[in-house]
Amino acid sequence: MNAGAFVVSELAHDLFLVALLAHLGGRISNPWGARGGAWLGFALGAMLSVLPGEWNPAFHTRSLLGEPGALGWLLMLHWLSVSLRGVRLFPVRDLRALAIGAVAGAILIYPASLGVPGWPDFYSADFGGFVLPSAALGFALICLWRQLPGVAIGVAWGLVLYGFDLHESANLWDCLIDFPSVVVSIIILMKAAIPYRRLRSGRDGASLVSS
Repeated sequence: MNAGAFVVSELAHDLFLVALLAHLGGRISNPWGARGGAWLGFALGAMLSVLPGEWNPAFHTRSLLGEPGALGWLLMLHWLSVSLRGVRLFPVRDLRALAIGAVAGAILIYPASLGVPGWPDFYSADFGGFVLPSAALGFALICLWRQLPGVAIGVAWGLVLYGFDLHESANLWDCLIDFPSVVVSIIILMKAAIPYRRLRSGRDGASLVSS
């Protein structure tokens, strides 16, 4: 890992720490003032993030979670903004589009990594040189046109991580998505499906009553 990638990695894991502690602080102190507890958790995370070596929680989260891709960065920033300010950094539409893209990417690359027989190995294919970055850039431009700036920002950040060698991996897939963010994306899509299923069940029940 070069110096630039190491700095970005440290910032990413520090961001995870302060976002996590801000969220927990807000939840614990919710009856007495969630914002104050969130800022207290944030301050605690900021202090812990400057500890040296194994005393720094980032040392352990790196081994547990690996290096976040662009989607991980966006989800953590969104999480932190909601905890500290009560403001969504990205609208629900963008988050769902990001989640769909992450799950689609995971379907392409993870089965071969898990040894599914006959599945094309898109991860190891030579897409890092020209094809995949060009496709990602085109996808970002389409997202801007479709008024999905959050998705465009995520793809652009992934291309920056890849192009400037700011990620431990030299594969663009890793610069775009990571396993923890894929898990979060699945949860986002599952939560989005619950109201739709309730609405559909309500319509089905109403149609039965009317018939």
